[in-house]
Amino acid sequence: MLNPERPDIHPGILAQAAEWFAVLGSGAVSNSETAQWQAWLQAHPDHQAAWARVEYFSGKFQHLPVHAASAALNQPDLYRRRTLKALAVFGAIGFTSWQLARGRYLQAWSADYQTALGSSRTVILADGSKVSLDTDSALNVEFTGELRRLQLVSGEIYIETAPDNSGMHRPFVVDSQEGRVGALGTRFSVRQLSGNSQVSVFADAVEIEPGKPGSNKRVLHAGQSTGFTQERIDPAAAVNEDRPAWTQGFLLADNMPLSEFLLQLNRYRHGYVTCDPRIAGLRIVGSFPLSDTDRVLTMLAETLPVKISSPMPLWVKVLPR
Repeated sequence: MLNPERPDIHPGILAQAAEWFAVLGSGAVSNSETAQWQAWLQAHPDHQAAWARVEYFSGKFQHLPVHAASAALNQPDLYRRRTLKALAVFGAIGFTSWQLARGRYLQAWSADYQTALGSSRTVILADGSKVSLDTDSALNVEFTGELRRLQLVSGEIYIETAPDNSGMHRPFVVDSQEGRVGALGTRFSVRQLSGNSQVSVFADAVEIEPGKPGSNKRVLHAGQSTGFTQERIDPAAAVNEDRPAWTQGFLLADNMPLSEFLLQLNRYRHGYVTCDPRIAGLRIVGSFPLSDTDRVLTMLAETLPVKISSPMPLWVKVLPR
């Protein structure tokens, strides 16, 4: 399974993947461009890893309307041709993958709590626990006589657990697609990726239990972060923050490559932001306001040797100055 969080993808390759993603999502892709994309994708495993990463962070294809194909048949010829070409790209990516994405979208749409692209919200649960949802996230809540359970459908949540006020001392757990995270009186975050869940602990500890029966459990302590699948738990890494930066309305960059930074920014705005591979390795440091992503792009142009261009509506490209 490709891991979208893999840190060793070259920034230039990541920028190429983002560029292809924007081209294919423009609705005006040609057969020749589709063939070129396929050739690029198959040329190297790193291209496939970069594509998986861009797909996750951009999250655009999963929101294809259910009736897009039939609606296209009723549109003027030019629009119809562009729409059908865009739909052909979904066929190239794989109909099964599209079905899975559509199923996740329907799950998110019917969840107890949701956030739209670019927004966040905080809810207080019946036991007094506080849960914050990041951009484009969905969550179900189920409290029974035996358990306090959250189901993370998509996106990321940050939880500040409270003691069980029912007097029954019910465990507090978060279920992702890969398994269960049990709170041990703590503050922590859980993020749903494609085939992988990420957990960061900011106070006390959690216990991670992968979904496959017989898999080893692990206790993760404050200041640690890890990922897990249904079968295994990755080695722990250090977490330096007191809480996720997004809960305070910021995108935090600590010597982050420009291509990676733009992928993160894509999660909080409509459309696509890509960069020229020649500047993909430029390093970004600072805190950037998520409430105004246009302002973030202006800040990049003011502090880096880059300029901002818009090849077409909803597609912004960062170029060398």
